[in-house]
Amino acid sequence: MDGSFAQVPKDMPAVIDLVRREAREECLDDRLPAPVLDRCVRDAVAAMWDSRIKTFVPLLALRRVRGCIRAGTCAGDDW
Repeated sequence: MDGSFAQVPKDMPAVIDLVRREAREECLDDRLPAPVLDRCVRDAVAAMWDSRIKTFVPLLALRRVRGCIRAGTCAGDDW
């Protein structure tokens, strides 16, 4: 992708890594233990991966993970 927009990774593991880094920065108070946060990130990315527009997958996945962080659980009930 050229232009003024940031590069979005093209494969799922790279997107998971990107979202995981952002989520860990937002969850510094350990409201979610690392294994739970990692599972939450993987689940959120996987749920959106089949989207036709991959550009927004990291943003939307992070939005879901933020909801989990606020709730203190990654049950996925509100997805």
